[in-house]
Amino acid sequence: MHVTKGAKAAAVVIASDWVTVLGFIFGGCCSNVFALENLVRDVPKCGNLITFAQFFFITLVGLPAHVQWPAGAWLPQLRERQVPLQRWIVMVGLYFCVSILNNLALGFQISIPLHIVFRSSGLIANMACGYFVAAKRYPAQQVVAVLMVSAGVVIATLASITSDAPSGDSDGVSWFGVHESVIGIALLTLGVALAAMLGLYQESTYRTYGKHWKEGLFYNHALALPMFLLFRGDIASQARALSMSRPVGLDALPLVGACLGSCVRLAAVPALWLSLAANVLSQLVCVSGVHRMTSMSTSLSLNVVLNLRKLVSLVLSVLLFKNPVTPGMLFGCALVFLGTFAYSQVGTNPGKADSSLPPPTPAVVHRHPVSRNTTPLCTTTSQCTQRRRRQRVADKLDDNE
Repeated sequence: MHVTKGAKAAAVVIASDWVTVLGFIFGGCCSNVFALENLVRDVPKCGNLITFAQFFFITLVGLPAHVQWPAGAWLPQLRERQVPLQRWIVMVGLYFCVSILNNLALGFQISIPLHIVFRSSGLIANMACGYFVAAKRYPAQQVVAVLMVSAGVVIATLASITSDAPSGDSDGVSWFGVHESVIGIALLTLGVALAAMLGLYQESTYRTYGKHWKEGLFYNHALALPMFLLFRGDIASQARALSMSRPVGLDALPLVGACLGSCVRLAAVPALWLSLAANVLSQLVCVSGVHRMTSMSTSLSLNVVLNLRKLVSLVLSVLLFKNPVTPGMLFGCALVFLGTFAYSQVGTNPGKADSSLPPPTPAVVHRHPVSRNTTPLCTTTSQCTQRRRRQRVADKLDDNE
């Protein structure tokens, strides 16, 4: 009875954790996409500023939990870590390399649809790296489900893109242009492979050192801040572009106006800075859910959820902005949902155990030989007398044999 109650309580806790994580991922990431669309519509080349603002804000939020100021010390110190710092440095390096490769590929005549196709192939790359690098083995149903989800995201995304390019551009294709496209495809392929390796490395880190996702969230963003010095010129120019947007009074905001009232009636800020603030806040919710799910599941399961989230964002964008729904989009959505359902029916951990870990030591059972002539313990005189008689009979039978 106690075991049943404990199992039910554990199931309730696990279910609540998953509801929270999925709520963070779908709620935070989808709202983040809408704020991003509002920004890039007016300032298309503001990616570096957005990324820097997200990393800086998430680092500030995590400072109180990971930095302390000892009594009598002149400078603050980092709290004791549960995961070695080298692990976080490797993750940040891989993430930075993936971002650089994806951005560089756009400069080698890589179209946006092709870029989307490669970014949607992360599921297949994750499974391939898990098979060849981590020696994982996947059941056939899981492989088919991953292929369905990947194909569905690609089909639905490409179907939502309007082709506005003139038809006469194909006459200008040269060998140099083809050569540049090959370089761009190579860069995208390398970026996808490194992203898959990053996912497996995160999975291995949490499996080895425990589910310290808050520590990973802080260090993955804090250690990357110095890298933005390479883009300080772009970040400054993009900040000036946001400052030139139309000013909006803070009292016009629903929550701010209701809470502060006349105190903010005269205050006004550029509208795009408010969009950036909304993007940063939603990004904190989104990455918190992603890091928490990374500590709870495999890298492949995380990629399935993120691809489903990408499709949900696409569908909501189409519905909110009144974009036409094409048959290709409906077919892609059906593939994604069917693939996700098929994946959910497979065991959560299909791969074999990590061979780098030592095998469990079998329990040693000490068996003490019991002599048949040993008189068993008894509590009363009558019990002892009866047991002695039974023992004598047994001894006589042994002698006769």
